[in-house]
Amino acid sequence: MSHNRERRQTTHVMTAVEDRKQWLLKHMGKGAVERAAMVAAFQRDEDRSALQKIIGPCEWKVIWSATCAAAIEAVQRSEPQIVVSGRTFPDGEWKDIWARLRSRPNPPMFILASRLADESLWSEVLNLGGYDLLLKPLHPEEVVRTVHGALMTWRNTQAGGGRQLPFGTANCLEH
Repeated sequence: MSHNRERRQTTHVMTAVEDRKQWLLKHMGKGAVERAAMVAAFQRDEDRSALQKIIGPCEWKVIWSATCAAAIEAVQRSEPQIVVSGRTFPDGEWKDIWARLRSRPNPPMFILASRLADESLWSEVLNLGGYDLLLKPLHPEEVVRTVHGALMTWRNTQAGGGRQLPFGTANCLEH
């Protein structure tokens, strides 16, 4: 009996993840007009590689940066919906990036990725206006959940809904 309950709970969780994948595909589908989606700021190659592996099947325009200055410049040039950032960089930290971005007219949703993911850091991210905190190493399900929520939030905050969301392929986020 316990085994059946666990199976139903697992099925429910899988359905929720699949629903999020379907939403992402619908709103990031090839029919979308605009491709810009994300600035990913990570100093470490292994962090960039992990995120690339998860989002690789997507046709998102991802601008990769390894410094605070490059991340800020990339956001100013491309006006992405999402910024995913590591904690530290040779020229500063995530707070330096977010301090420059959060006052923009259409700020992106800011997601911090960190090996240290305690309540204190999560609270700090939220209190500074960020969207969420991802635990490293990155897990596909968490990235899907977080990106889904961030895109929905960004979309709902846009005046008049004038901007399209980024797009991906039919096999986007299928692992």
